[in-house]
Amino acid sequence: MRVLIANPPWPGEGYGTRTNIRWPHRRGDKVLTFPVYLATALAVLKKNGFDAKGIDAVEKEFGIPAFVDYVKKFNPEIILLEVSTPSIMYDLETAFQIKKEVNCLVVLWGPHASYFDKEIIENYKFVDLIIKGELDCTLLELCNNYSNKKGVKEIRGITYREKDKVIVNDPRELIDNLDELPFADREDFRIEKYQQAFYTGKKAALLISTRGCPYRCTFCLWPDTLYGHKFRARSAKNVAEEIEFLKRNYNIDEIYFDDDSFLIDKERVRELCNELIKRKINLIWRCMARVNNVDEETLGLMKKAGCKDIFYGFESGSDKILKTSSKGITKEQIINAVKLTKKAGIMSSGSFVIGLPEESKETISETIKFAKQVHADYVQFTLAAAFPGTKLYEEARSMNLFEYNSWEDFDGCHGAVMKTKYLSKKELNGIIRKMNLRYYTSPRVIFQNMRSIRNLKDIRRIIRGVSSIISRIMFYKG
Repeated sequence: MRVLIANPPWPGEGYGTRTNIRWPHRRGDKVLTFPVYLATALAVLKKNGFDAKGIDAVEKEFGIPAFVDYVKKFNPEIILLEVSTPSIMYDLETAFQIKKEVNCLVVLWGPHASYFDKEIIENYKFVDLIIKGELDCTLLELCNNYSNKKGVKEIRGITYREKDKVIVNDPRELIDNLDELPFADREDFRIEKYQQAFYTGKKAALLISTRGCPYRCTFCLWPDTLYGHKFRARSAKNVAEEIEFLKRNYNIDEIYFDDDSFLIDKERVRELCNELIKRKINLIWRCMARVNNVDEETLGLMKKAGCKDIFYGFESGSDKILKTSSKGITKEQIINAVKLTKKAGIMSSGSFVIGLPEESKETISETIKFAKQVHADYVQFTLAAAFPGTKLYEEARSMNLFEYNSWEDFDGCHGAVMKTKYLSKKELNGIIRKMNLRYYTSPRVIFQNMRSIRNLKDIRRIIRGVSSIISRIMFYKG
């Protein structure tokens, strides 16, 4: 049975980053994230004997007509489309055109579809089924049942239509043993097509070594819609084996761990570091972490094992914002984490989210001032987007903070989609451009970036980073 797993086309100009993105948005440069979850589900199907194929229509620069032609040629019996909030109407148009041209089961997956599953199935008859939560096991069971001409009544984690009635099955339990999953498929989704601005290598590979986050940040999309709050981790040996496989078969020169928070289980991190050292992997790698999870001993071992950079969620320079967003950290912990990270010889970077409900002119000033004091090697400023499925979405709706015309306004290029208790949408629009300019034209920050240059790879990293920032500033329309 033929199955097609797809990151479908994105509407309008620029490039849409939807797959494996916690904040789906549109950008001017073609810097795309490796679709690791689609690639893992693809590997699961191939391992179980299905004639499965993956396609990234954004990477291929397909519009709907070209994508539908591709689907017609492959002629799948099941097609899975990953969808997102800012692209949902275009995604539904894509699904409609596929249903019109190809006799196949049309399945949607993604946070937006998980949240609005009943509404989509009820109102769009060309969508046959929605997979909610983790993809891998549910998709495999669906394909097995469809292949064996069984029904879907017993499949957990799906919403579907039965004689014009919307049926919501019980939720699927989360995968406990991640080691049972095969390595992500890198044949249909080629590594070299997905090189992030912050990579220093020419062929870096993105990996996931854990799923689920126990923390409750109000703006975080994945835990409440896809991967849950239960932290689960692959074993150190399993991760090291995948890295060896990638190095041997794809000649990778760098690793990026795109886990929600790499350092939650520090004992496992130390085991992984020792595996990398023992196996003489000799690759630089990067990860994301929380500032309240670091310690000097673990950082030292991470450096020895090849860790080059840690990306932290700073989020705000205001204690009030940190508290009301349930971030669970303090400014002192942020400063301490950066200090310890640099002391270990590892670069530190992080993000700030602007425009949460309690944001004011005073808290914005606190944040830009604090960002300069932190001395991180790189910072990213983003405008808060209350995506459906987050606690922030429910807060914004109950407080009447939303100000948007369509779901496409959530693409990060149309300005704020919500006001705050103290700032209008007009006051928020353009704030990210201003903060980037104020931060990156600061003499202290310029000098700091120049001092970080050690080799040609660092020069490449800075050039990529500057290009990405300029692209964001120029492409942003808010």
